[in-house]
Amino acid sequence: MVLKAIDGNKEKLEAIATLLISERLLANATIDAPAVFYEADTIGVPQKKQTHVLSGISKSLLFKTINDLLRSTYQDEMPLLYSEPIIMLDPEHTEQIIAKLVKT
Repeated sequence: MVLKAIDGNKEKLEAIATLLISERLLANATIDAPAVFYEADTIGVPQKKQTHVLSGISKSLLFKTINDLLRSTYQDEMPLLYSEPIIMLDPEHTEQIIAKLVKT
């Protein structure tokens, strides 16, 4: 899976990347340049924000562990967290990625 975390605080995303890689929950991570993020407010009016996006490769089976760790660490300041499936990946890279992650 590709794990995505969206937050306006780039330093927080850098700390998350470091934490998850050191815990072997992510094999790698990138943080995109500032992006424009649109979100509806409570009455449906679009709100425009500048934000950052962390993307990292992991295993789907680790999502709950990652979510629980970040929820306990960041509580009310939890970034938006979700995953996207990886449909195709070169087999050699697959083995390299799996070797960097905890066994599930």
